[in-house]
This record gives sequence, structure tokens and C-alpha cells, in this order.
Amino acid sequence: MMGLNIAVVSVVLLYVVAGSLSLILAPLYVVNQLTLFENPENPFNILYLMFSIIVVLVIVIIISRLRLEILLKGLFYFSAFTVLSITISMILPDSLIWLMLSVAASILLLILLDRFYKWYLVNTVGVFLSASIAAWFGASLSPPILVTLLLVMAIYDYFAVRSGVMISLAEETLKMNLPTMLMSPVRKTPKEFKMAEGGEKRGAFLGLGDVAFPNMLTVSTYLTTGNLMAAILVLSGGIAGLIIVLYVVRRFKRPQPGLPYIGLGAALGWIASILMI
Repeated sequence: MMGLNIAVVSVVLLYVVAGSLSLILAPLYVVNQLTLFENPENPFNILYLMFSIIVVLVIVIIISRLRLEILLKGLFYFSAFTVLSITISMILPDSLIWLMLSVAASILLLILLDRFYKWYLVNTVGVFLSASIAAWFGASLSPPILVTLLLVMAIYDYFAVRSGVMISLAEETLKMNLPTMLMSPVRKTPKEFKMAEGGEKRGAFLGLGDVAFPNMLTVSTYLTTGNLMAAILVLSGGIAGLIIVLYVVRRFKRPQPGLPYIGLGAALGWIASILMI
């Protein structure tokens, strides 16, 4: 029981680290003009995003069903490499040598992950990926748009988990050594068990989407208001939702959709920031 409690606390801390890192990275995306949309408040942005997300998810599910593991793995690692290299290059000085170093560091990190797949490597890549994505999208979309996106994704997450689609997809990505979730294992290597069969006893786990989407709102709130306390309220709301969903997982001993809890917490934190600040 003590080990499981530590695992739960560890996952919560990883969420805090990812959210804090996204706030640090977001201004770099703005300064380097790497935002996705010229007008963050355009309501049509969410239609474009939802269409893109649905297309990507359908492609991933089809590839997974067809057992084309190499193709799925290649697409994921290419995407991860792109995000990592862009983010690392923004942190390092602006020169060709440092750019090459950022590319080399990204490749090395992914190679180490693929070869060894240790939980600490998974979490390192996972935190950096989720923080980078949160910073990128948070800098590109306004809070109202992101609240709407969170609502839609929470509904999708609920039905995807209940139907078993998301669980089977998560199990497939674990088998392929893909860093699709933050983890704090207690017993065996995470990819050695079925998530729907006692996975909650082996540690605490959190999908990268459950980290990235709520923290997009954290970032957007900070950039829109310029007030760190407002962003902390959103981050705290997400943390509260995360603690609740981790409790529900332990209580009912089955995987639960994270976004309905974490996304709602972040949205309530955003509303609180409007009322209080």
C-alpha cells in the first residue's frame, strides 16, 4: 500500500512538473513565432483541431488494428523527434552548432528510450513532450476555445475508455516502447500486464493527453492575463481533478478516463481565476 501511495504522489508531481515546464516554454514559442494560428480567438480553430485530432486517432486505430507496429512506431517517434528538437533548439543559443546538438540530443534520447524503456526515461520524454505540446497549443489558442476543446475531448475520452478502445490502444503502445503515458510502477515493468486486469495495483499511470490538454489552458491563461496566479489556479484545478481520478481508479479498481476529471478541474480553475483575479 505504501508503494502505491508513493506512486500516486509521484504521478501528481510529474503533472506539476509538466505544467510548470509548459509555462516556462510558452513564451519561447511566442517569441519565435511558432504559434499554430494567427488569431487565437477564432472559433473556427477548434473545428480545424477537432477534425485533425479525429483523423489522427482514426489513422492510429487503423494502424493498430492492422498490426502495423513498425509504421505506428515510426510515426510516433518522428512526431516526438520533431517536437523535442524544436523545443530544445529554442532553449539553446541560436546557432548551427547548437541546432545540431539539439537534434542529436533528441535522437539520442529516443534511441535510449527504445532500447531500454525504463520508467525514468519514459517520464523524462513524456514530461518534455506533454509540456512542449501544452506550451505550443496554449500559445496558439484562447482560453474560451481551449475550454470548449477540453469539453469535447473529455466526452470523447469518456466513451473511448468505457468502450475499451483507449485501453487496448494504450496496451499496444506500451508493447511498442512508446512513451504515451507518465508512470510510477510499483511491481513489474508496465508493458507486462493488461491495464484492465489489476493494473491499478502495479502503480499509477497517466496518459500524456491527460497532461497536455489541461495544461494548454494553464498556458493560455497565463499568456492572456500575464498573471502567474491565474495560471496557478488553473494548474491547481487540474491537480485536484487528477487526485480525484486517481482515487476513483483505486476505489473501483479499473482504468478511468482522465480528462473528464482533470479537464473539468482545470476549467473550474480558469473560472475561479476570472472571478478572483
